[in-house]
Amino acid sequence: MRTLISYFRFIRVLFHMVVVVLSSYILLPIIGMQPWRKFTHQRWSKNMLRAIGAEVIVHSSLGEEWKQPNTMFVQNHVSWLDTMVMNSVYGASYVGKVEMLQWKLLKNVIIAGETIFIDRKNKRELVLANKKIAAALEKGGAMGLFAEGTTSDGTTVLPFHASIFESAILAKSRIVPVVVRYRNEDGSLCREVTFSKKKWMESVWSTLRMKKIIIKVDVLEPVYATDFENREAISDYMYEQISKVYHSDLKKV
Repeated sequence: MRTLISYFRFIRVLFHMVVVVLSSYILLPIIGMQPWRKFTHQRWSKNMLRAIGAEVIVHSSLGEEWKQPNTMFVQNHVSWLDTMVMNSVYGASYVGKVEMLQWKLLKNVIIAGETIFIDRKNKRELVLANKKIAAALEKGGAMGLFAEGTTSDGTTVLPFHASIFESAILAKSRIVPVVVRYRNEDGSLCREVTFSKKKWMESVWSTLRMKKIIIKVDVLEPVYATDFENREAISDYMYEQISKVYHSDLKKV
């Protein structure tokens, strides 16, 4: 039965992939970047998560108040699904690795999301990336980032890189910590969605075989970059808030 489910989901996912890739090449030059990002890109993410069999549950005491201009969303990084979750929930552009530009088939789709690319190995490029992120935030944009820089295995939150928070200081941004957790229907930890210890396609196929995936998103209390002395202080605070909620929930599993 699981094999049949995975094949059915694979066909659905493939269909959505074909639609969005073709749309990125045909519609993008016609309708422009901004309308595409706000509607099509977010809709695609929601449809993909639905096709995979995922249910996204958002918990926030702020209501719609957290959806404000010049906001940086800082999210823990667990799965290849994280960027879709980020897009579907708060429609933010995100900061991605420069290696993503090598994905020729999805290059236009990634660019359509107004992704800002960084090369963490190149300090000069990182300075320029921070300026680009700050400029996007100052224009009223919403930016999402994975401060860990890579995915964990789902059992912990990895240390954060402080350098990327320089952009929030430059733009005097509001910063919102976001905690994302993947669970099975019985509440247990969903390890299939991770790929830190396995190949990406292996993780994709394992995910498609799942009966259902529950994605819990906690939007925590926002803070302002101006409240902190430096980027290291912001990084430490974000890590503390996100890891506290994440590990507290793990104890219940």
